[in-house]
Amino acid sequence: MTYAYDFLDGWVIRDRASYVAGDEVSKATVFAVANGYTGSRGASEFLPPDAPGVVGHAINGLYDSPSGGILDREMINLPAWSPLALMVDGEALDLTAPSLERYTRALDLRRALLLQSYRWRTRRGVTVTLESERLVSMDRLHLGAIHWRLQVDTPCAVALRSSIDARVNNRFADTHFAQVALAPWDAGGAVTITTIQEGYRAVVAAAHHLTGAAPHTTWQVTAGAHRLDAAIAFDLAPGQEAVLAKFAAVYDSRFSSGDLLALARDELAQAGRDGYEAVRAAHERAWAALWLVSDVEIDGDPDAQMAIRFCLYHLLANLPHDERVSISARGLQGQDYWGSIFWDNEIYVLPFLTYTQPDYARRCLLYRYHTLPGARRKAAGLGYQGAYYAWQSQETGDETCALYVFDNPLTGEKIRSYFADEQIHISADVVYALWQYVRATGDTAFLAEYGLPIAIEVARFFVSRATLNPISGRYELRTVLGPDEYHERVDNNAYTNALTRHSLGVALAALDDLRARQPDAYAQVQARTGLDEAEIARWREVHARLYVPQPEPDTGLIEQFDGYFALEDAPPEVVRARLAHPDLHPGGPLGPFQTTQAIKQADVVLLLYLLRDAYPDTVKRANWAYYEPRTAHDSSLSPMAYALVAAEIGQTDWAYRYFMQAAMMDLLGTGPHWNLGVHTAAMGGAWQAIVRGFCQIELTDRGVHLRAWPALPAHWTRVAFSFFWHGRLVRVSSDGARTTFQSATGEVPLIFPGGARTLVPGRDLTLAHAAG
Repeated sequence: MTYAYDFLDGWVIRDRASYVAGDEVSKATVFAVANGYTGSRGASEFLPPDAPGVVGHAINGLYDSPSGGILDREMINLPAWSPLALMVDGEALDLTAPSLERYTRALDLRRALLLQSYRWRTRRGVTVTLESERLVSMDRLHLGAIHWRLQVDTPCAVALRSSIDARVNNRFADTHFAQVALAPWDAGGAVTITTIQEGYRAVVAAAHHLTGAAPHTTWQVTAGAHRLDAAIAFDLAPGQEAVLAKFAAVYDSRFSSGDLLALARDELAQAGRDGYEAVRAAHERAWAALWLVSDVEIDGDPDAQMAIRFCLYHLLANLPHDERVSISARGLQGQDYWGSIFWDNEIYVLPFLTYTQPDYARRCLLYRYHTLPGARRKAAGLGYQGAYYAWQSQETGDETCALYVFDNPLTGEKIRSYFADEQIHISADVVYALWQYVRATGDTAFLAEYGLPIAIEVARFFVSRATLNPISGRYELRTVLGPDEYHERVDNNAYTNALTRHSLGVALAALDDLRARQPDAYAQVQARTGLDEAEIARWREVHARLYVPQPEPDTGLIEQFDGYFALEDAPPEVVRARLAHPDLHPGGPLGPFQTTQAIKQADVVLLLYLLRDAYPDTVKRANWAYYEPRTAHDSSLSPMAYALVAAEIGQTDWAYRYFMQAAMMDLLGTGPHWNLGVHTAAMGGAWQAIVRGFCQIELTDRGVHLRAWPALPAHWTRVAFSFFWHGRLVRVSSDGARTTFQSATGEVPLIFPGGARTLVPGRDLTLAHAAG
């Protein structure tokens, strides 16, 4: 496998290339640092903040639209706090100049540090070495820092300039700032912006501490056009080291109250008192606590080890800082997909959080609870009851996905798409995720207070959306868009119908259980939601009679939707060659995929993984073999499903192939729009492929279930990972012949092929895998 990075000491990813302007958009994504509240793309401090798609700083949950519409409503790019400039004897360091003899960049995944190193020879012959560290603190979520160490081999005059620059670039809009206010002070200052649509305010402030040099002057802070500069000059001689600590504080009016500027100044003052080393040490301790549970160790495959740690790092860097936010499709690392939340999070990312960081999984699900009003508004606007979650969701849960997403490159006309109004499985996906969370964590308090209201409103939506077929007497879901997305307006998509029936079953089972165990709480839920027994009886009827396409008796195949098997059977590459224009959307009535069996991404195969207990291996094997050659994998969501089902049916080589596609996507640059943020879904899917695929772990309300003996890729000699079950920490290690379980904090029931045991702290349990 060829990629542009070295992997050092199991934790450090280093760029093999020096600075290449054309690669910087993607490299800034790879090397980004973030803490779930705010992030900084991994571009050099010497690059201008208005370079398209390169420099970026964001707050999770802060959106704006300058037009008041949705096509330019995105997670905003904040004023940039990373810019710095260095001049020696009046000459500026330039990343593009031949005099820059060395530039290296690395990301320390364990410590979440961006490391950069420069060696520059000036026209006067001075050799300058600069070592840079950047962090966004996981200990203090409003704080970022850059630490420079500067040395020279010849006496020279040095000048530094540090900026907070509001002249930034955005993905979909020219600007999101209605107002920009500059506030300089000694050795620092702040830029306050007010957004156009919502009037959010955000403060980006900085303070500077220079040691190891005797400045000619104090810091000179000046306010220019939307930019604040702090400059200082000093002499430097061989044997001396000038050390700069630039602290940045970020606050906003959506998630903080009071005087934002005062909050930022207090944050900076505390950082200055602590010093950079203490700030970094606290940040590293916070990351160490996350890695203690979330790390995955792989022996025998350095590429896979690099890939999975890279994935886990970027997922942990996006842990939601508040229950009013979730994890967007591209994270804090970029603005693609508008910074919005999709079903990606519930199906692909949330299992990782549920198993290893359940408190943050709860926050993601609470985001869906808080956005129930928006989901209700969407359903009502389309003439339905209950909650129909936004395909593309931001602060309120109102739909922010446009009805006309694509352009016809041949005519310039807009093309109607159906993501927003017909991809109804999103609501079922939310219920699936919350049910998996409750089973794994035992958080019945969450279920009663928040999960049930979600499940009830989703049940109401699907019951109102279902259509009774008077001939067959069954309920159907017509005119939908399944996960495939290239086949629009189909009837009875197998994934959609099966997940809908599952969501109805969750609502009914949870209500029945609550009524039996806590009748008073059941009555309270009824009162809160206006639910009566007649409505519940209606749900039971739809649940019992909802049509879910079943495997054909002779082949075991599940038809993806009504009429799918009657379509032309042509491979994806043949179908793609029929595009009338390379920029034409491949699906829908104008694209060639609509009339063929070629599909965009996993659909039936994803269903077979999510509802794995409902289908025997023979059915999984038949459908994997049928749909795999017909899948274009035009989505980053697709490889994970094929990896997981392949692992389940004993196709370990195929599982490994698709696992590596998912895990290496952002390092290899093979995904769609791969340079505009990380693919959080693929990253979560990579973790699932290891834990729930190769190692066959599933957490249920009855305990840890080892569904089958782990089957590792042939060259892996060991894999190890941890998870929580009902608040108790479990560690697992397997070499493919034996699997060892260790409970760290309490008794844990374990079900495995052919038996069951109870794990107890201090006593490891090693199981030898049975043959066959």
